[in-house]
Amino acid sequence: MRSGRHAFLDIGSHSARLLVVEVGEAKRWRVVDEERAILRLGDALASEGRLVGEIGRAQAVYRSLCQRARHLGARESEAVGTAALRAARDGAAFAAQLGRTAGVPLSVLDGEEEARLGFLGAVATLPVQSGYLCDLGGASTEVSRFAQRQLVQASSAPFGAVTLHQQFLQGDPLSLDQTEAAAEHVRSLLQTSVPRPERGLPLVALGGSFRSIAKLHQAATHYPFPSLHNYRMPPDVIAALLRRLGRMSLRDRRKVPGLALHRAELVPSALLIAAAIVDHLAPSEIVISGAGLREGLLYRRLYGAALPRAEDLLAQSCENLLFQLDEEPDEAQLDLAEGLLSVFAPLLPQTDALALGRAAARLRGVGRRVNFYDRHRHTFAIVLGARLFGLSHREQVLLAAAASYEGPRHLRDVLVPYLDLLERGDTVLAQRLGLAAAFAEALARSDPGQKAEIAADITPSLITLGVAGIAPPPQVPFGEIERLALQFPKIYGRKLVVRYN
Repeated sequence: MRSGRHAFLDIGSHSARLLVVEVGEAKRWRVVDEERAILRLGDALASEGRLVGEIGRAQAVYRSLCQRARHLGARESEAVGTAALRAARDGAAFAAQLGRTAGVPLSVLDGEEEARLGFLGAVATLPVQSGYLCDLGGASTEVSRFAQRQLVQASSAPFGAVTLHQQFLQGDPLSLDQTEAAAEHVRSLLQTSVPRPERGLPLVALGGSFRSIAKLHQAATHYPFPSLHNYRMPPDVIAALLRRLGRMSLRDRRKVPGLALHRAELVPSALLIAAAIVDHLAPSEIVISGAGLREGLLYRRLYGAALPRAEDLLAQSCENLLFQLDEEPDEAQLDLAEGLLSVFAPLLPQTDALALGRAAARLRGVGRRVNFYDRHRHTFAIVLGARLFGLSHREQVLLAAAASYEGPRHLRDVLVPYLDLLERGDTVLAQRLGLAAAFAEALARSDPGQKAEIAADITPSLITLGVAGIAPPPQVPFGEIERLALQFPKIYGRKLVVRYN
C-alpha cells in the first residue's frame, strides 16, 4: 500500500461511514478523519424492496463524503455497499448511480466478503485467538467462526436491526406477540446460517448496534474506562437489557443513560437479535470491537491475508501513536530500558509484563507534545485515550500509569479512578515498570546518544547495577538519577547502587 492518505467508505443499511487514514513507512498509519451520516436504506428495503426513492438523499450524502475525502488529500478512495444494496431489486443500479454522482465507484459486497472484511477489521485489532464474530448490521447479520486468528467459516443472514424493526416491531410500546414473532424469525434463520455451533467460545461483536448495547452496560455499571474497543461483557447482559428496554415506550427509551437518541428506536430489535445469537452460540463472553468493515478494507491493503500476530498488536499500536504525534523515540534510551527490564524481570510480579514495560519506555514522554513542563500528566491522558490494540482496559490503565511515572505517590493517585479494574499487585507492577522506564530516561539524558550495556547483581537487599558505555553523570546532589535511585528501596525492596565502567 502506497504512503499517503486513503479513504474508505461503507454505505450500510443504517448509515454511511467514511474513514480517512494516512499511511506511512513500515505500515504505520493514523486516522485523519471519520464521519457518519444516517441513511436508513434498510427502511426502504423492508417496505418496498427497492431503494430508488432514497436516491436523492443518498446522492447528497455520498457526494459530501467523497468531497471531504478529496479535500483531506486522499489519493485513493475505496467504497463498498452492504446488505441493503445487495438485497434490493435495484441495488446494482442504485450503487452505479451513486458512483457516477461522486466519481468514486461503489462496489456491492456479497455476504461472505462482508463477513470476511468485518473479521479482518476486528480480529486484526484484538488479542483473541479463536471464537465467533458477529457483525449486527441494519439489514444483515454476519456470523463467522475463526480459529487461531484465521477465518474458518463465514455466513450472512438476511436480517438486521432496521429490517427486523420494519417487519415485526412497529408498536409503541411493543407487544409480547410482536417480540415473540420477531425472535422466532431470527432463531429460525440462525439455525440455517449456523446449524451446529461450537458453544462456549468468545463472541467478538461489531457494528453500531452492539456498540450501543455496550454503552448501555457501561453506563449502568459506571464503568471508568473511556473506550468500547475490547470491552468485555458477560452474555447474560443482553437478556437483562432486553427485559429492561423491550417493553419501554420510545419516549422512555430516549431518556435511558448511555443510549444515543438515533439508536432509541432500533435498540429493541438489536437486542432481540443479540439475545438470539447469544442463546444460539452460548458464548463464554462478549468482546466488543470498535473496528469493523472500513478497517477491514484498510488492513486488506496493509496486510493482505496475513493478520498480525496477537503478541505484535501492542508494539504496532505504539508505532501508530508515535506516528500520530510525529514523535520519534530515542533509540539509545530504548536500549537502556530493554537492558533494565531484562535484569529486573525476576523482580516483576508478572512474568508477562515485559511487553508492557517496553511499551511504557517507548511512550514515555509523549505528553511533551502538549506541554513539556506538565508532560507526565499529559502522557497519562494520551496513553489512556489512545487506540492501543492488544491490551485489556486494565492493562492500558497500567501502561498509562507506567509511561507517565513521576514517583510512587503520583502513580497511586492517577490509578484511584480505575481501582475497580485493577487486580492485586497491579500498583506494584506499574510502579516497577514505570521506575525502570524513568531510570532509563535519566541515564540516557546524562550522556545523550550513547549505547550502553546493562548488568546487575541482585540480592535480597541490594541491586548493584553495572552500566557500561555511559559516562558517570556530574556529581550534582539530588539530580534525576539520584532522585529515582532513592525510590528503589520502596518500589523494588532493595537499595540501588550504580557502577559505571
